[in-house]
Amino acid sequence: MDSKRNLFDARGDADIERAVRDTLALIICDDPCADLGSLLATRCKAALPFAGKYRLIDLALSNCVNSGIDLVGVITQYKPRSLYTHLSYGRPWDLDRRQGGLTLLHPYQGRSAISWYAGSANAILQNWDYVRHHAPAHVLVLLGSQASTLDFAPLIAQHERTGAHLTIVTAEAAQKTACRHHSVVSGEDGIVRELCLPGSGSAAGTIISGPFVFNAQVLRARLEEDDGDVSSAHDLVEDLAARMIAAGDRVLACPHAGYWNGLRTVHDYWQCGMDLVEQHPRLNLQDASWPIRTQPEIRPPTRVSSSARVAHSLIGEGCVIDGTIESSVLSPGVCIAPGAVVRHSVVMHDTSIEERAVVEHAILDMDVTVGPQAHVGRSERQAPTVQRQVPIHLAVVGKGVHVPAHKVVVPNVPSGELILTQSQQLTSDHASLR
Repeated sequence: MDSKRNLFDARGDADIERAVRDTLALIICDDPCADLGSLLATRCKAALPFAGKYRLIDLALSNCVNSGIDLVGVITQYKPRSLYTHLSYGRPWDLDRRQGGLTLLHPYQGRSAISWYAGSANAILQNWDYVRHHAPAHVLVLLGSQASTLDFAPLIAQHERTGAHLTIVTAEAAQKTACRHHSVVSGEDGIVRELCLPGSGSAAGTIISGPFVFNAQVLRARLEEDDGDVSSAHDLVEDLAARMIAAGDRVLACPHAGYWNGLRTVHDYWQCGMDLVEQHPRLNLQDASWPIRTQPEIRPPTRVSSSARVAHSLIGEGCVIDGTIESSVLSPGVCIAPGAVVRHSVVMHDTSIEERAVVEHAILDMDVTVGPQAHVGRSERQAPTVQRQVPIHLAVVGKGVHVPAHKVVVPNVPSGELILTQSQQLTSDHASLR
């Protein structure tokens, strides 16, 4: 089923266009629940490389632009430098405009009570002057660090037609994944009766994926109430949405049938990459009618030599491939030397895999070097099935790490993943080095 026009019935195109014109989007780039280890050591989650060509925030921005929303605020405070460089004031998405367009919203020192964001709800409240200036009827809040494509226009039109104060998009998830996310209990009419915390199991499978569409006036009132509650953590879901449900506001849950991955853990991130290289991926990045825009890089074309073998992979610009690539995602500038093998892995920008080195079931951050005949990650004798169970052992090599020649670096813990950073210098207790 098409994930971009399958959510709701709308009254007509004119109603959709009017509702979208009266909407302001806020993209929250930081995810305090994320457990991505060294992958977030130098960047915020929304700036993570994705699908060999993009950053995660490209999906949220492209969904907005493709939906007709051209008024977008980007909220972030955690290590935003690489994200700001990538955004270029919205130019790649045609959002660099005098009126509207993209606005970077970060904490600042002022005469009023402006400070570090205390939570996602508090971040919206501290930027309410920006919202008030544009006076939207609807505020669309989404995370800039999720893998999904979705047309927001029918969602906004349905939100307006039903008179909802808050519309929450939900997704179905397996029990193992659902326990890590907030979930909802709703009736056949879609009205949310209960909000369940992660791990409660009360509504396993019906998780809150977002985005969220708020009535702007009700949102303002609830934000002020939340701000005055000294016991609140000022979280968008646990505090604000829960407050609205308790107050009797009209909160609706609407299902999203398309692909969604919240990318909360290292395994989530790796699994999303493996989902993208399937024969028929559920997240279709090849759809010309729904282009995913990004900041273009000045790179030469990818070169694949006669000795190379490439199967079921995504390859970014400027790569040089002389070895074997199977079911992997390569970002721009990756070099795979003759005899080197990369399987079931995600390899980021300007990483070099040298002669006869092997990388399997691994994530390599930017500027990593794997020396000649080194081995990173653990082999799996059986190829992943269609349902793809996450391998027990997953190697994550941090930015700028050099794996010396002939070294074998594999996890030896019974579960979880091996994470190597520059500071560890390949002496982790969780690794077997020979």
